[in-house]
Amino acid sequence: MEYSNWLIIELSDLIDNPSYSDIENGITSVFGDDVEYFIPIHHERIGSYTSTSVLMQGYVFVKDCSKVRDQLPIISDHRLFHGVLVYGGKIQTVKSSVVAGLKRKLKKSLKKRFSQGKRVRICDGALKNLIGEVVSVEDDGLNIMVKVTRISREILAPIPATQVEEV
Repeated sequence: MEYSNWLIIELSDLIDNPSYSDIENGITSVFGDDVEYFIPIHHERIGSYTSTSVLMQGYVFVKDCSKVRDQLPIISDHRLFHGVLVYGGKIQTVKSSVVAGLKRKLKKSLKKRFSQGKRVRICDGALKNLIGEVVSVEDDGLNIMVKVTRISREILAPIPATQVEEV
């Protein structure tokens, strides 16, 4: 049997907003370190900031294979997972092209377009809730260079675009 599809794994409702690393650890503890998976959450540490963008909550995708199928009966034993998505008694899968499209969409969601001089609020990290001015957009929209003016000094900081909102 050739496997080119991905299984849809539903996360448990018992855990509110599990972190990317919690989900990743859960997948590898159930299916092993060598399983191919896609968590529709971007999570990246950039300096003192963590850039996070959630494309889809409540589901993860695991590449279908015999090793993964063998573990399905015990997946709901893990506190993080409700189980594999089943409809009409049949395990639901999605094609690799769908997962590739979701990966592209997630990557695009990280990029924001801010014009130079635009006033923005920093949403997280050491400069949380401070208002600054966009000096430049870097890495094709992934990072925003923000100048924050304080009474004693000016701070110039690269901030992940996901951590900045227009004021």
